[in-house]
Amino acid sequence: MNEKQIFRYWVEIRELATGSVRTLPLTAVMKICLARRKKNEPPIPNEEVLQLKDGAETWEAKNLDELRVRLREKYPDVAFERTLHYERDREAEERRERALSGLVDLLAKAAVDELIEEETRRGPRRSG
Repeated sequence: MNEKQIFRYWVEIRELATGSVRTLPLTAVMKICLARRKKNEPPIPNEEVLQLKDGAETWEAKNLDELRVRLREKYPDVAFERTLHYERDREAEERRERALSGLVDLLAKAAVDELIEEETRRGPRRSG
């Protein structure tokens, strides 16, 4: 149905002194404001952000450059090596495919049910 590839991203932090490595998951999020403002005010625009999970803390950045600066502040070059990694997530692609297929099934069933309901309200047709 849909051939869109999905990737999983993470930042690897390696402490130079010990060689220990931490993996920080990185995701992209679309923030959508559903609240309505006053009639004459423009709607609040959607916002794309990157979210990096660092232990119990979640960081948000508008782009990779901002994320890079924040990581460099917390994990300075003299003590840490930071690398961005990604790989194709075939399991997520399969989940997405199943979800879309299920959605199509639900929409088709709802459309058929609606047609049947309309026909029932009209009553039997007379042949002529």
